[in-house]
Amino acid sequence: MFHTVSNFLFHQPKFVFRNADDNVISFENELVKIYFSRMGDLLTSLDRSPFGSFALDDRASKNDLLSIISEIEDWSRAKGVNSLIIRSFPEIYQPHHSLLVKNSLLATGFAIKYCDLTQAIPVSKEKISLNTHKKRRVRKAEALGFSFRLLPAEFIEESYQLIVESRQHKNYPVTMSLADLTYTFKLFPDAYFLFGLFDKNRLIATAVSISVNAEIMYCFYIGDDLAYRTYSPVTPLVNGIYQFCQMNNYKILDLGISTDKGVLNKGLYDFKKSFGTLDSDKFTYIKQF
Repeated sequence: MFHTVSNFLFHQPKFVFRNADDNVISFENELVKIYFSRMGDLLTSLDRSPFGSFALDDRASKNDLLSIISEIEDWSRAKGVNSLIIRSFPEIYQPHHSLLVKNSLLATGFAIKYCDLTQAIPVSKEKISLNTHKKRRVRKAEALGFSFRLLPAEFIEESYQLIVESRQHKNYPVTMSLADLTYTFKLFPDAYFLFGLFDKNRLIATAVSISVNAEIMYCFYIGDDLAYRTYSPVTPLVNGIYQFCQMNNYKILDLGISTDKGVLNKGLYDFKKSFGTLDSDKFTYIKQF
């Protein structure tokens, strides 16, 4: 049994093996475990999750990691695998473990393929740290009677349509189908949350958020009604999610990466920064034989 809160949802077998057709290969010892997806001569940890990498017990040392990395490489050579990719978690999630993983991988010949930038809000007893413009947006939303709600599963389809419309407008990909999203909500009812901002009975902004563990909430998808863009409904929506995190003792609200394979989206970065986010590296490592 691992003794650390950094045993994230995305490391749990129920999540890793949620799709029966996934070709998943696992390696583990008493203190370290990792899952890979195999595609031909490539192993990726993990390709259908926000991240993979190593799940570590608090007692794990660099030697424990080096031992399992050696096992992975030996297995790969014997099975015709010539490339390993490890997509790690944001450093802010667990700084000590992140550094341990980084040092161990670099010491064994891995290189950093991408350094993505995650932006996260530290959750405290204080109000969210909005800039002056964002504070006006929240006050305007309150004056207009916009209301924030935690939504039941019946709103998934309506929320998904809003997310798709919003992301297509920004030329962002939608990585999950409605069927996949609905299935995942059913599979993890205590970890997946749907939030909404309403103008009376009209849904004008929505977010799919994931409880990564007891301390971290991750905004996976955010979408808003294009007709309401002038009101910036995402601002009061994020403010509401932050308050939800406060009430439920979360320490971090992760707004996701603002890069694509290491390339910064300046507009997206600046938007998230206006919420008082901290920058955190999220590394993707590679090794080729």
